[in-house]
Order: sequence, then structure tokens, then C-alpha cells
Amino acid sequence: MAINVLERRALMGAIAFVAVSLGLIAYATWGLGINVPTCIPLGTKPFDQASVTKHDGKNYEVHFVARMWAFEPAVLRVPTGSTLDIYAVTKDVTHGFLIAGTNVNLMLVPGAVANGRVHFSKPGIYNIVCHEYCGKGHQAMNAQIEVSDQIADYSVEGIPASAGLKLLDEKGCLACHTVDGSARIGPTFKGAWGTTLHLADGSTRTFDAALFEQKIHDPTAFAVTGYPPVMPPIPLTDDEIKQIEAYLEGLQN
Repeated sequence: MAINVLERRALMGAIAFVAVSLGLIAYATWGLGINVPTCIPLGTKPFDQASVTKHDGKNYEVHFVARMWAFEPAVLRVPTGSTLDIYAVTKDVTHGFLIAGTNVNLMLVPGAVANGRVHFSKPGIYNIVCHEYCGKGHQAMNAQIEVSDQIADYSVEGIPASAGLKLLDEKGCLACHTVDGSARIGPTFKGAWGTTLHLADGSTRTFDAALFEQKIHDPTAFAVTGYPPVMPPIPLTDDEIKQIEAYLEGLQN
């Protein structure tokens, strides 16, 4: 059965349309780096706390938590050239997660973990917005990623201090230290941040992030006068240390 001219034109047009569509999909994927956002397989338990974990080089794993009406962390600062593996969850209703100026565009559904990746080759401020209506505070739900040539490593703002208290409890720190000013085997954390500590070797040090991190990595160093040097090794990631520091800083008043 012969194909007439109209049928031939329709067939060629369909073939051309399919070819162009496949070409555009290929260009979006390999040329523009656009990928379909994915969810972590079912059965993976959504996390409860926001966090940042540094891997090799400038590669970071960032856990975002969305809830009415804010993102945690509220501000993330990273050096230019960083690659972020983003995992995001919602703790209440459905939220959107869009990083303006990038290809990250996620839908956060209760009970699921959304995943995306972004590389920042240029410095700037990249706004994160919720693009799924989530209630009366929707329009103010935003966060920022600050990318700069002047930043050597990441820093965060807007991770609740309760995360640091939870870590102190989980790691057994509260067995020897208190957060209410009362005495125990070790000095209390209440009001200690930023103060001058008198050490057993006769020297003094300010209780700040530098001293805290040194103490974590070398527990028997910098013993405080009047307290035995019995602190055991405590396995903490860099992110967990930062969360505890944020909590301790808030206890200075």
C-alpha cells in the first residue's frame, strides 16, 4: 500500500519532532547540567537535625530541614568552587526548595528525603526559597548560600542550639559537665564560653572554639585547675563540634 504525500510529510514531521525533543533533553542534561531531582529510596528514615559535613576538598554534604516557615540552616557560607550534595526534608507540610540561579529545584514531601547536587563556580549570594504554598508565612520562608573567594571553609547560621545540647547528652558529656551552673566532676558549661580558664600548668586560656576543638582532639591537654584530667576521647565530626560550640556560646549569659 503506497504512502501518499500527506502521510509521508506527517511521518517525517513526527520523526523530526522526536529527534529534536531527544536533542533538547540531551542538551539540558549534559550541556546545562539539568537533572530530574530524586528522592532517597523508601525505608530511609528522614533526619531530624540540619547539619553540614565536609568531605574531601571542597565537597560538602548538607542536610537541610524545612518547617513552617524557615529553612535550617538559615545561612550557609562556602568557598568558591564548592560542590554541595544536598539532602532536604520537611518536618510538617509540603515545601518547595529552590536555589535561585542553579538547577536545584526540589519538592519536600513529609516522610521523604529529597536529594540534589550543585557546584558553585562563581561567588555570590544564592537565595533559597520555598515555591510551594505552605501557609500564611510562606512568603518569608527563605535562606541563603553565600559563596566567596574569601572563605576558606564552611560556616552556618540558623541551626537550633538544641542540636548541640542533644549531642552533649548523646556523647556522654553531661555525665561530667552541667549546663545549669552546678558542680560536677568537670567544670560547668554555664557561662564558661568566652571566659578565662586557669589551667593546672599555671597558664590561662580563653574558652573559645580554638580551645574547645583542641580539647576534643587531645582530651588530657589543658586541664582546668581543680578538676582531674580524666576526660575520655569523644568521637565528634567537625559539624557536630560546630553545633556544640553554637550551643555553648548561647550559655554565656
